[in-house]
Formats: sequence, C-alpha cells, structure tokens
Amino acid sequence: MAAPNALAPDPFLTDEYFENPAAVLARVRDEDPVHLLPGFNAWIITRWDDVRRLFTDPNVTNDRRAYEHYSAPPEGSVARWIAENSPFAAPPDQHARMRRLVSAALTPRAVKRMESQVRAVVEEFARPLRDRDGVVDLYDEFTEPIPNTVIGRITGVPPKGDDELHWRQLGRDAVRGISPFLSAEERKRSEDSMAELCEYVRALAGERRKQPQEDLVSDLVLTHDENDQMSTDEIVLMVAGLVAAGTETTTIGGTHGLRTLLAHPDQMELLRGDGRLMPNAVDEILRFDFGSLGLPRYAIRDFELCGKTIRKGQILLLSFLGAHRDPAVFPDPDRFDIRRDTRDLAIFGHGPHYCLGVNLARTELACMFDAALSFLPPGAHVVEEQVRWERFAIFSRLASLPTALAR
Repeated sequence: MAAPNALAPDPFLTDEYFENPAAVLARVRDEDPVHLLPGFNAWIITRWDDVRRLFTDPNVTNDRRAYEHYSAPPEGSVARWIAENSPFAAPPDQHARMRRLVSAALTPRAVKRMESQVRAVVEEFARPLRDRDGVVDLYDEFTEPIPNTVIGRITGVPPKGDDELHWRQLGRDAVRGISPFLSAEERKRSEDSMAELCEYVRALAGERRKQPQEDLVSDLVLTHDENDQMSTDEIVLMVAGLVAAGTETTTIGGTHGLRTLLAHPDQMELLRGDGRLMPNAVDEILRFDFGSLGLPRYAIRDFELCGKTIRKGQILLLSFLGAHRDPAVFPDPDRFDIRRDTRDLAIFGHGPHYCLGVNLARTELACMFDAALSFLPPGAHVVEEQVRWERFAIFSRLASLPTALAR
C-alpha cells in the first residue's frame, strides 16, 4: 500500500464519498479496512468479517454512555432515565430476560394481527398514488410517513386523528437522537420528543392494564413467562426502543430500496412478474444500498483490531454498505440481483443483540415494495436532478425521491 498523501483530504470527507459511497468504501476496504476518521476520532469498519465480529466482541458495547464524547442528559430527565435503563444498558441477564418476555408476547396471533395492520397502513398511503401522474415525491408521500404510522398503529395509538399525526412527528424528532453527532439544539429537541412519546406510552399502558385491546402494548401488559412479566417502565422502554430502531431505518430501507428498483428496471419487472421473489428481493435491496449510515459501537477497553489500536471510549462505525459489498462474501457485489444468495446479510445484527423486530421490518418493506409495484408503471424513474440529500457529519440520507409516474 502506497504511503498516504498527508495533504489529501480523508476519503470520507470528500464529495466523491457523498456521491458514490460504495466506490470509496471499496477502496478503503482494500487499503485500510479499519480506518480512523480524522477530526471525529472515529473508526470506520468496512469488511464483513470485522463487522460481524464486532456485533459480539466483548471489547465493545452499544451503550452510548461508553462514548468518550457522551454528554449525559440532565439528571432527572426522561432522556437520562432511558439512557440508564434501556435494554442496551442492561447487564446480559436482564437483557436476555427482556428479550424472552418480548418474544413471548409475539404469539402467532399477535404477529398475524401486526402483519394485517402493516398492510392496512401501507394501503392507506398507496391508494392515492395509483391514480397520480407526473412527478411525485415518494419520500414525502410514501416511504417517510409509513414507518412511524405503523409503529403507532401496532402499539395502539388511535388511527387517523390528531394523536396519530402528533405521534408521527414525535417519532421523527425522537429518532434523530440515535446519531452520536448532533448539535446541542438537535439533541434537546430529540430528547424532549422522546420524553413526550414515553409519557404517551406510559398512559397507554395504564389504560391497557384496565382494558386490554388488540395491540402490542396490551400484548406486553398481558405477557407472562415463568411467573415473570414486564413492568410499565419496561414496556415504555421497549416501545421507545422500537421507535428508535424501527422508524428511521425502515424509511431509509424503503426510500433507497425504491430508488434501487427504479434504477434496475429489469429486476423490477422480474419482481413484478413473480411475487415469490419478494422475500429475497427485500434482503438483496438492503444488501445493495442501505445508504451510508454505520451502526455505532463503543470501545469499553483498549484492544487491537487488524493491527490498529482502538482506545477505550472511541466510537466504531460498522459500515453495512462496506460489509455488504465485500467480494469475499458476496461475489460480484456491485451487481443488483434479487435472486442472489443473501444468507450472510449483516444488517439485522448477530448474537444476543440480533434484531427482535426483524420479521416486522421485512414484512413492512415487502408490503411497501409490493404496493409500489401497483402504482409504479413500467418506465417510471427517479428524477435525479431533483433529488435532495440530507447530510450530517459523514452520513447522508435521501430526503426526497421525486419519481416520474408517466403512464
């Protein structure tokens, strides 16, 4: 490997990275797979093997309180309570207990009901688009509002009213707090929204203890496992975690997924002609492009990784796009193929923190893509010159998806 040019900008701080992140990640994965980002004191991890390892490595945690630049919310605040009591901060035995109880609540009946609720929400947003023409922003009208609405609907927020609209706005603001790179103003807005959302769920849990209904909060209230059950605090924390993990990520997956399908009309028509390919298509869509976001892990002690010394308190960003385009695991990784073997997908984690909401996420994305095929005619395409991107720190995300629906 040639000596780096000390005057050259870091590859992750160039316009090329924001315009074509996969190409930059491929070079870094070959030359410097554990890459220290200057100015952020953050490590970017790009190889599949290393990403997979760090899901279960005892040297790291997903508890952001371990971050050297962590700024604790005010004492006595809801945000402080969440940080200190979330499943991510719990000891292994308590974390396992929470997962066991949540799994017990996900009975076949509950899962079937949630699938029905997901389909109903997606249909509400798809129906008006079937008669539309011209250019439509599928982000604003489809992929962005659906995930928050789904979480609200399955937890028991009253549908189609001010409560649901307010819930969606709270979810949008609260989920931004996941990022470790926020201004003080942005973090406060996120924390305030999460506090209000938690109080909403607390009140809802109180109502469901008196009169259960067909929703997830009722399922959690009624769950018993080995004479154990979830407290109201635990239900609030679990729903807060569901909002944090299952809204922004699904919006990103849906938005980037539709852009990927529209950019590959042959694969889109293949999927349109054979719905049995949908489950595998969802995973291939997530493999091919889930944006440039990285999953954070925090070092709890000094350790070595691929010859680099990781220091206690540093952040490691596990790059899904880097891992999923790793040719050591996925042959011809830059080719989008909905019939590809996607068994090694890393996006849902691994080990004790494997995503509990994986089936809900896959169902939601499958419903979104299936509905989109009903209103996207052959020849539909993204109007790339009108696309807006949102950038924060080294991350970028689609903030619009203007799509020509010429029929």
